[in-house]
Amino acid sequence: MRPAVDTARLRALAAECGEAVPTGASEAALVTLAAECLAVFGAEPPREFLDLLRAMDGFEANGLRVFGTGALVDHNQAVREPGGLAEYLVLAEGSSARYAVHLPTGAAHELGIVPTDLLAVHPDLHTLVLAAVEAQS
Repeated sequence: MRPAVDTARLRALAAECGEAVPTGASEAALVTLAAECLAVFGAEPPREFLDLLRAMDGFEANGLRVFGTGALVDHNQAVREPGGLAEYLVLAEGSSARYAVHLPTGAAHELGIVPTDLLAVHPDLHTLVLAAVEAQS
């Protein structure tokens, strides 16, 4: 079983930056998001990411943005083709990296913003989110 995303680290980063953490997404919003991602990208977001959105529907602090139910599909559609991201579902972005799931393998990848180079492969979303928080701290 893969570890859950550490929401405490995200909440601590938000507190350090004086940012509010949004409430969690409703089950209906999560079901809709999963279905929309499946229809548009051919895959649902990972369970761990949906669990994160259940705890906080998106997040923004210190340059790190985790895409919530209202932004995930739109953002991915905007960056998918021009950014060479057709094989990815971008879950979060910071000032220097994108944090994404590689759809063919399910691996958690850290990608450069420009160009979209693979910077790191993380063992799971928990570790990917920790890398994102550390990069912004």
